[in-house]
Amino acid sequence: MPDLSDRQRSQLETFVTAVEQSPHNLVSRQAKADLRTRHLSESLRFAHGLPAGPRLLDVGSGGGFPGIVIAVVRPDLRVELLEATGKKATFLRNTAKNLGLPVIVHHGRAEDLARSELRGRFDLVTARAVAALDRLLPWTMPFLRPGGELHAIKGARWREELEASDRALGSLGAVVVETPDASHDVREDGPFVVRIVRSST
Repeated sequence: MPDLSDRQRSQLETFVTAVEQSPHNLVSRQAKADLRTRHLSESLRFAHGLPAGPRLLDVGSGGGFPGIVIAVVRPDLRVELLEATGKKATFLRNTAKNLGLPVIVHHGRAEDLARSELRGRFDLVTARAVAALDRLLPWTMPFLRPGGELHAIKGARWREELEASDRALGSLGAVVVETPDASHDVREDGPFVVRIVRSST
């Protein structure tokens, strides 16, 4: 973990250990086996590639990858997490408190909270392994202010998802501004990040 302070390294180790030892199914069994080799390293690369915000919402935060990781390594961002499952939201809240992170955790479904006071409040929205893009866009774009960006971490089928999202993009006033093919930072093992801007109110 290069370019991290001793405190950040300690926070990340404490976080990963908490996920491993949690009695709840925060991540799948396979994901638990890959926490350090895949999920942590992927989240670190993703976090370091994010622009300045300053206000970021991670949708579908699950066990905290990448939301908690972003909060640890990007103190310049005001990080908020959104999680629909109660036990996961509680874990995220407790973890942020234990790590001394100024993170706000919202418990609820994205499609419901997008109609709340959170609508149009964020400069950045992130999402990892939440849903295909055509479903993800209506859940995430309403949280963005005009000009705000969605950074979606996708799998190897991101091209197919993007092609299936034309209608959603048009109806939501969203424009794709960067795909993995256009990024010089793409690694063979990901993360594959699709960057989409909300262009209209």
